[in-house]
Amino acid sequence: MMKRPPTTHRGYTLIELIVSVAIFSMVMLLATAALLTLIDLDRRARATNDVVTNLSYVVDSMARSIRTGTDYSCGSAGGDCPTGRSSFSFTDYDGREVSYQMSGGTIGQCIGSTCSTLTDPRITIDTFTFYVIGSTRGDGVQPRTLFTISGSLRPHPTDDLVKFTIESSATQRLIDI
Repeated sequence: MMKRPPTTHRGYTLIELIVSVAIFSMVMLLATAALLTLIDLDRRARATNDVVTNLSYVVDSMARSIRTGTDYSCGSAGGDCPTGRSSFSFTDYDGREVSYQMSGGTIGQCIGSTCSTLTDPRITIDTFTFYVIGSTRGDGVQPRTLFTISGSLRPHPTDDLVKFTIESSATQRLIDI
């Protein structure tokens, strides 16, 4: 019979363990930094999405309430304002007086004597202009309103300003014949 050679138990040396732990630590450090960067980018994207969604909601709700309103009026001028005005009022479908205007860099809405701010504080409105045509009842022109909003938004205090300009319109749904 043949004898087997004696087996030696060979393990890792201390140097090999230190080198492998150092390499593992570097890989984990890079992976953690990448993960933290991705989390920050996701947070900023969500904040931007929240701000843009708020602005979109404000524009859509204004257009919806204007469509179902009557007695359009541009501020103190009343009636049509083809050259544009900074405030707009009308009577909503419940018979309440509703007005929109820019107030301190935000869009404000007043229903009767109750006023509120519609836009998120992270949005700064620079210009808010209404153009109304056909508000005189019985003239055969369906009343329509065009409004433009321009400003900037900053979803996070360290982000750069993002400039925007929005234009929307609403035509009254009531038939004026």
